[in-house]
Amino acid sequence: MTTADVILAVGYWDTQTGAPTSAPGSGKYRADSWTAPALVAIANQDANGYDRSAGLAAILAGDLLTELSPTDSRNYQRWNVTAVTPQAGYVLLGVEVAEDGPAFAAPGSNQRRLLEAFSAGSAPPTADPWRPWAPPLNPPTAGGLDEATAEAIAAATWDSDPHLCAALQWEAYAATLPPSPSVAQVSTGAQSVAYSPPMPGGDYGAAMARAAWHRSLMSSIATVPLTQAAPAVSSVGEPWGDTSWPGEWWPVG
Repeated sequence: MTTADVILAVGYWDTQTGAPTSAPGSGKYRADSWTAPALVAIANQDANGYDRSAGLAAILAGDLLTELSPTDSRNYQRWNVTAVTPQAGYVLLGVEVAEDGPAFAAPGSNQRRLLEAFSAGSAPPTADPWRPWAPPLNPPTAGGLDEATAEAIAAATWDSDPHLCAALQWEAYAATLPPSPSVAQVSTGAQSVAYSPPMPGGDYGAAMARAAWHRSLMSSIATVPLTQAAPAVSSVGEPWGDTSWPGEWWPVG
């Protein structure tokens, strides 16, 4: 699998029936097969009304595209982009399946998915290997995560677990974004799809979904079981004056 260097576009889109050679509706994307697509058409505007045309236009053959369930970070499929054909209001991509997540389930119609496009080209050399995994940083991106905050997170976590580092950075970035309405149900004519629990929308929801994906790939040593700390006690020899106390504490996590 090729290592991704730069995030080109990220957002939520809803699946839509119909041939990918015709324009999907606003906020929609189409595929010739949801199990193993070879053609995918993605509208320039995502399901939250954000214009993603600039990022989609930057996709090149050889780049990577990930389709991720917003409710299960193990339910994803990753595609290699084989061809790019810009169209009016959408982009048509030739793809081939590179990887199925451990819980991948092909979506049906009117299913919301997080789509992420990554550049797989060679990035300029960097002394900070965590940067390609990080969210937008300020500087240079106004409104991004403060660079000093990202550097502090990386200094504390990158060497032990890069995915933990990325998850914390994306969560810190999400905390700086304005609240977005949660999506509980999507209706399209006679059909409707309910999400339980409701999914956070907008850039905030996309950032939290990205963080969840990184957390699903964390190493087993990245989290330490929570243990109960001994409470402060008086000069009495045992906690709460109970002389029968065994003198040991118990794990709670």
